[in-house]
Amino acid sequence: MEILAGQWWHNIDVWTIVIAAVVSLLVGWIGAWATLRSNNPKQELGWWEQSNTPLFAESRYAGQTGPLTVQLGHTRLEKPRIIDLVIMNLGRRDITAAMFHEGAPLRFSFGAPVLVILEYESRPAATLGQLIDTYVDIGSMPTAPTVGGIELKPTLLRKGQVVTITVLVDGGRAATRCTDFPLVDVTEVTEPPGTRARTFAGSVLQAIAERLFPLTFVR
Repeated sequence: MEILAGQWWHNIDVWTIVIAAVVSLLVGWIGAWATLRSNNPKQELGWWEQSNTPLFAESRYAGQTGPLTVQLGHTRLEKPRIIDLVIMNLGRRDITAAMFHEGAPLRFSFGAPVLVILEYESRPAATLGQLIDTYVDIGSMPTAPTVGGIELKPTLLRKGQVVTITVLVDGGRAATRCTDFPLVDVTEVTEPPGTRARTFAGSVLQAIAERLFPLTFVR
């Protein structure tokens, strides 16, 4: 038996057959995966807060707002902030207006009332002025603060299209949230592509390190 085992181990023809079988399986798997990918293109819509900048620093002393004040019309703003929100079609095909379930808009909240939409930019260029608007949520309790945000009504978002919306809010810094995501068969992504790539690469490297050095990662 030892002689047979040794002969099998050194038999070039056997290894040729094994390698050919493995290669054949890999080619078949890659072909099936490519076909599935082309027939079912992944749809992703990403959004993230690009910047959130106060117009002036808050005073460290109670009851003092400092020498600089900001007014919108006749209304004095206590904590004005300018926020840039980015919306990007990260998928492999266009997102159409019909994919907004029952015509509902995308809605985003900044934890403070949106006073005005300062501007928007689209790459590639698209006319969205009539499709971007503010909305208001009135709290269920009489004393609850009035908060709202912005909404993007159903529209065509082309593959790779990036929309940046700049708003003015009045309030302390809070997490930006997507309060309504009505898109059908579209995955919501909340990180820029570069951040996602770094996070994925870090996870892969950690998994490999844990396999190679299991004792180091004992928790």
